[in-house]
Amino acid sequence: MKLLDIWARRHSLPKYTAGKRPPDWLLSLIVLTELRYESFTPNHIRVPKDKENFNEPMQLGIHALAFAVLQSLPQVFPTILAFEVLLKRFANNELGEYEIAFEIYIVEYFDPYGVYQLLSPGLLPRLPLRNLHWESHVGPLRSISSLHIDLVPSPDGTQPLSSIESSFGATPDLSRVKSQDSTTSGDDGSRTQSLGQAAVERPASQTGTPKAIKERRHQIPGLRQTPYLKVFLLRCDDNDTYKAQARKEVREWIKEHTLPAQSTTKLNSQENHDAYEWLIIHVIVPNTAAATQPRTSGKSSENIFGSSATEKGAPRWRGGGSSTILEKLRADFNGSSKSAVDRIAQIRIGINDVPYEMLPRVIPAIPGSYSETPQENETAWLDLISKFKSLILDSFDMRVSQYEEDIREKDSQRSLPGWNFCTFFVLKEGLARGFESVGLVEDALVGYDELAVGLDTIVREQSNASPSAGHGGSFLPFTIDLKNQYERNQALILRDMGTESLSEETDGPIDFQSTGGHTDNEDVEIPLNATRKRYRELILSNDVSIFDFRCYLFSRQLSLLLRLANAWSSQTELLAKLKEQRESSLQGVAARSPTTFPSEDIENLAVLGEICKRSITFLVFIAQIMRDDIWASRIHIGKTESSEVEANLKSKSDPVMEQAVDNMVFSFTFALAQQILAQTSTKSLPIPPSTLAPPSGKLGPDGQEPKAAIPEPKTMMHPARSSSLAIRSRSREPPSPGIFPRVRRSSLPDQAPVSSTFLKIGLEDLAAYRAELYLLSRSVLERVGKERGWSVGWAEVARLQQSKDGMENIDLNETVSDSEDKSVNPIAVPSTLHGIDCRLLRTALNNKDDFYRLYETLTDKALRHYTVANRMQSVQTAMADLAILKYHLKDYAAAASYFYRMTPFYAEGGWSQIELTMLVMYSKCLKELKRQDEYLRVVLKLLSKAAMAERERLLRRSTLKFSRVGSLTMERTFPVDSYLGELLEITKTLQHEISVPLQSFFGHVIVDGTPRYHPEMDSFAIQLELQYLLPDNLNVERGKVKAVSISGDNHREIWLETKGPILFQNGVVRLQVQSNIIIPGTYVVNHVVLQVANMILEYVHESTGLAFSKRKSFFRCPKLLIYHRTEAFDVRSSASRYMHLDRNRSLEIELSSGWNDVTSGELHIRAATAGLRLQTSEAKIVEGSVVLSRKSEAGVIRFGAMESDSKAKFRMPFNLEHEVNDISLRLEISYMTEKGNFVFATTTTMSIMLPLGVNVQDVFKHNALFSKFTISSATINPLRLLSSKLENSEVFQAQCGVSLQNPVVIFPRQPASILYKITKSDSATPQVGLDSSKESRAASLSLVLHYICLEDEIDSAITESLYVMFKDSSLYPYIRLMISIVLTEFRGRLTPYDLERTAILSEVSTSILSDVRWRECFSGLGHSSDDNEDIADLLAKQLQEWQHQMPCIPLIPVTTDAIVTSRSIVIPVDIPSVTIVHTADLKLLERSSVPASTDLVASNQPISATLTIKWTRKWGAVFGAPNIPSGPNVGGQTEDLEFVYEVSGAPDTWLIGGKRKGHFKVPVAANELNEKLSFPVILIPLRHGFLPYPNVEIKPIHPGGVGVEAASQAKQTHITCETDYRNCAETIRVISDARKTTVSLDSSGPQGGAWLLESERRAAGGGGVVIC
Repeated sequence: MKLLDIWARRHSLPKYTAGKRPPDWLLSLIVLTELRYESFTPNHIRVPKDKENFNEPMQLGIHALAFAVLQSLPQVFPTILAFEVLLKRFANNELGEYEIAFEIYIVEYFDPYGVYQLLSPGLLPRLPLRNLHWESHVGPLRSISSLHIDLVPSPDGTQPLSSIESSFGATPDLSRVKSQDSTTSGDDGSRTQSLGQAAVERPASQTGTPKAIKERRHQIPGLRQTPYLKVFLLRCDDNDTYKAQARKEVREWIKEHTLPAQSTTKLNSQENHDAYEWLIIHVIVPNTAAATQPRTSGKSSENIFGSSATEKGAPRWRGGGSSTILEKLRADFNGSSKSAVDRIAQIRIGINDVPYEMLPRVIPAIPGSYSETPQENETAWLDLISKFKSLILDSFDMRVSQYEEDIREKDSQRSLPGWNFCTFFVLKEGLARGFESVGLVEDALVGYDELAVGLDTIVREQSNASPSAGHGGSFLPFTIDLKNQYERNQALILRDMGTESLSEETDGPIDFQSTGGHTDNEDVEIPLNATRKRYRELILSNDVSIFDFRCYLFSRQLSLLLRLANAWSSQTELLAKLKEQRESSLQGVAARSPTTFPSEDIENLAVLGEICKRSITFLVFIAQIMRDDIWASRIHIGKTESSEVEANLKSKSDPVMEQAVDNMVFSFTFALAQQILAQTSTKSLPIPPSTLAPPSGKLGPDGQEPKAAIPEPKTMMHPARSSSLAIRSRSREPPSPGIFPRVRRSSLPDQAPVSSTFLKIGLEDLAAYRAELYLLSRSVLERVGKERGWSVGWAEVARLQQSKDGMENIDLNETVSDSEDKSVNPIAVPSTLHGIDCRLLRTALNNKDDFYRLYETLTDKALRHYTVANRMQSVQTAMADLAILKYHLKDYAAAASYFYRMTPFYAEGGWSQIELTMLVMYSKCLKELKRQDEYLRVVLKLLSKAAMAERERLLRRSTLKFSRVGSLTMERTFPVDSYLGELLEITKTLQHEISVPLQSFFGHVIVDGTPRYHPEMDSFAIQLELQYLLPDNLNVERGKVKAVSISGDNHREIWLETKGPILFQNGVVRLQVQSNIIIPGTYVVNHVVLQVANMILEYVHESTGLAFSKRKSFFRCPKLLIYHRTEAFDVRSSASRYMHLDRNRSLEIELSSGWNDVTSGELHIRAATAGLRLQTSEAKIVEGSVVLSRKSEAGVIRFGAMESDSKAKFRMPFNLEHEVNDISLRLEISYMTEKGNFVFATTTTMSIMLPLGVNVQDVFKHNALFSKFTISSATINPLRLLSSKLENSEVFQAQCGVSLQNPVVIFPRQPASILYKITKSDSATPQVGLDSSKESRAASLSLVLHYICLEDEIDSAITESLYVMFKDSSLYPYIRLMISIVLTEFRGRLTPYDLERTAILSEVSTSILSDVRWRECFSGLGHSSDDNEDIADLLAKQLQEWQHQMPCIPLIPVTTDAIVTSRSIVIPVDIPSVTIVHTADLKLLERSSVPASTDLVASNQPISATLTIKWTRKWGAVFGAPNIPSGPNVGGQTEDLEFVYEVSGAPDTWLIGGKRKGHFKVPVAANELNEKLSFPVILIPLRHGFLPYPNVEIKPIHPGGVGVEAASQAKQTHITCETDYRNCAETIRVISDARKTTVSLDSSGPQGGAWLLESERRAAGGGGVVIC
């Protein structure tokens, strides 16, 4: 095999670059023994243990042993190094470690002294260069994290290393060496090379045998690769050698190898493209005179590191005052200007870093020699690295500037004739490669994106222009490689068909992306490779096709994106990955361990997702380009053949060619998709493990990717590095081609990325795009398999649907002759594998098992990727594909598990036809597996979906009913005749009931809006219209409907049922349900139940809003107003009309049988008000002949028979925990008649608040008590007081002055007052031993009031008016409903003004009902049975007519019999108990002689008066009431009662003298009739006018005593008294006592004003008061 490989590459053998070229025989041996990495690829195809003689652990051990043996040999021979590297690569492969390729930077060194071998051990560990910062003149600062450089020896050659004593000897030249972590790569940046391996082939101008002649520059700068820095490695051991030899050599080297700009002349543009810098490194070998010199002699102010040379403690050189070699080099070659660049560096080699045999033997003895410290040595290395950075960036900046200038110039010439895009492409690509070489991958990618847009523009312009235009350059019309490959495949197909031999074709296989020669497997498995051809030379020579151009351009973009994403893949690793994928996919084995990367090289998942996204777009159009390319090659050849062949080629009707072209395109597309999947594989993508079973059952799960294991959360953190790459969306194109540097982006990281604890940025997008690539590969596989007649299940689904439809698509444009010709002369081309070079695809097409296994694996991988991407719909779609495949392969268990999980997805998405098909297959799987419960569930769903399809069919038919195609027969898609019978048979065997939605079998349910009431029966019915969709008849045993109330707060519900079984046939069926329960209110139907054996078909509507009225909804139900007919059984409740405040309040419940002959009944009463307690056991009949049952039960009243049209009323007491104004009751009465049992229920609310209030004011007299009762309205409603009476008690008698002759209207602000005189009865005798409460009741009087509320009068008047209006009308059955609604509207609109007006005028106005919308109040009654009119409209019209006829309704006159039906209230009146009632009388002793109605007195004159006090105990001795002192021993004391009186008056009115305040005692045994007390009083009036008598106040004084017992006794004694002051309303007239007065008004008097001259008093009259 090795010999064959050498023969295949005989024209391009690898070049030997490890020093001098060996002899031919040795070179042949080296080439022959060169090892390939592919030979060590692990074999994952498992073999039986008995045949396994060489396993992987043994192979690893052998290679480890061989590597140890090679380590013992000399390490200077390239062959030994090559073996070691290969063994190391193999070991790394087994451990899962790979190297990552990077673009490198060329640094050329000239080593005439052979010191590079001594310098490299210290230089290489410090590479690559890190943290470089380049600032462009047109853009922001760029940051280059690491720059890998490649140290290349000068083409002028190097000399062997020799010592002063020639002890170095002739040593083998060192091979080309680079930094330890740097690698060499080709154009695509994907090849790797380790130390000691042959270098990548370079242009002749850079590698090969050293030439003395300077290379000729290429006219296109983008094709050159030249160093950016040239280094001269100088060894100069002393100053004499420098003067004699070294200075001259350095000067000649600078003159010959540096650019003119760095000497004297000006650079031209071509030289700027190859701009570079130069550097001299002075290497000092130990044991030489130069090693004893310091870096500076001390004369200069600063040394090389910037520190002062004269600093204390600094070493000084005793060299006689001459300069050091470093200073001489700087003085000679650095330049004299201040801005000159320092190009001199010095490195000292340590004595331990030089081999012993290479050390100079003679050490010069120089006094005061210099010894370098480790810190200074490290500083010297840092200085050298810094110079490397700055000089490389300077040369890079010059090159970039020149490239930008040339690009701007070329782009400005775009519109000129002769402008060539290929030349512009090579030029601009050179700049992109320059960016790539320094690590600015993002800027390079932007450049390639712009070139891609430019290529699209040129191709589009050339396709639209004439063929002779040719602007922008020309491209090959087709690809020669594709043409050759097609010709070979066509010949092979014709040979298989027996129509043409293979001898006419070319020899050997042809690769469609190589220039010729042997077809390597790499070319097939990796269709995109930028190094396969000399693409750049082909592009420059305009010898490239559109296909090759796009492939090269995309491969470059792909390589940059892979590098930007830190992808692990390289060419050799990619081959192993593809092989592993192929073997794991087809053999069902697990993949090997994933590659591991250093922690700083974490993949960027967002960029990997962008790669997959771009690849999908590229695959779509590159396949078409490839197909057009091949057809173009055949059309080009067909022009030279016959016209018939040319016509067939242009019409693309050649079946052989179509087969060959399809195979080539399919193979290329599949291989490219696999390549992208391999290159974007990453450990950070947590793909879940596969659930696919292995083919044989002995192996592990299939389909595992190398990255299938879910990593720990710490491996899923965001990477520490950041990228400025802008991931473009599909809708946004890259910037248009123009001046490239102006659109570059900064490479500096903006901010630290936001870290996440679990997910990486771009993880979901990467998983989704990789899943699309898997599906793209699967579509290719499916397409190729379809040509071989291999179906994956969906074709069978389509055939199933077509067979059910019974229709066939016919081309109306096809003629009969054409169809006959096609059927008579078909060209049968057998399926073939010729043209399918992808091994994985070819292996899958060998047999059906491999085909289905690969299809299943690709689908499973796509499903798992979609799972990571959180694309649930795509997951379900992939699962459906697996389910169809398993069903097609008759793996019913696996298919059933998939169907179970994914059928709901198609149901939610509206894919009804696909869902039906899958349900049919699912049911078949379950039937084969004999899973009865699951089969029942799936069949129910299948019938439901079939019914839905039937509904859609009927809807379409109704839509097309009036169209031209309305006569087409629309058959059912899936007949389900047999499934319903099987379903019912299975349900009969079940032990439990199953619930099925009603809409599964029915198209719609419509409730009729007219409730139907049965004549002479208290029941009603509702009719429903149901559309049955299944073809089989359905026998429903029982149907139920629930109606719920939507009005009020009762939330009641009524169940209606059918009378017997009903047979449902396909179409519209009407169902009538009825109920004997009447609960008035507005209802809607929200629950429909149909029972068939153990299957319950039900529909529950969750809301009761507007959804009921939508026309296109499944369930439609209008509002249903259930009312109580006039002749039906009725029950009413109200507060009792008789109320006694001293007893429990009562409720009155009235029963009316209507037309029912009731045999028995029960009334259930429930309190709807909190705190209400009903005493049903104390209910008593107050009217009627009905008999109540003696069986007491809380809340239940049972009664006996009632004849028709009979009434009964009973009264039931109640009490409340807290006072409320209104109470609510839930009444439910169930009664039995000969026609059945019926129920009537209602909720009533009544007012229990007292409509009136009574206040009393008592005035005590000596012998009588006067009480004034004030009666007022407690509400805004006026009252009509009919009568008032204060009934006598056993102790007291009451008399009223004037009784009520006519009713009195009491308004809220106008109460009525009634005065009663109460005296003690003469026949009342005290009764000893009675309880105090009984004594109180015996002494209490009762105030009885009869009254009528105005609201009751209004209700009675309106009710009577409506009865009269509708008595003879057909709407009389609705009278109860109308009365309740009209009264409710009246009560809600009455204002206090309306009530007062009604009370005064005794009539109520109906104008307040003018704005009532009567139709809405009666909505839900339906239509009349006679003329089908809306009953609500009829009632609204009649009520409006009633309002028109009765604008004012007179109140019913109040007659003498009204007291019987009026309300009455009995108020207990207690007589207050008073111990002593005093009568005080103030009498004047002197009377005026002037006759007057009142006493006449003179002002300022004393008046003699007598205060007379008498008392009585009759109002305190009320049958020995508690705490009322009476009898001889009051309060248990033997002492008299002591009181104090006080006569007082206003100080500005009266001056009171005499005994105005004093004490007196009431004896215990005193005669009240004879004893009086008199006290003299002197009164002096101070004002004129009518003055009231002074006030007299009498208060008791508690008996005095000493000690605690006296105090407590005083507290227990309660003595009350009232004073009857007879003078309280009398007045005294006070006048002046002067008869004549003389006043002087002369102002000349002594006081200057008016003054009294004289005054004469009135003369005293006969007797009486003397008034002067």
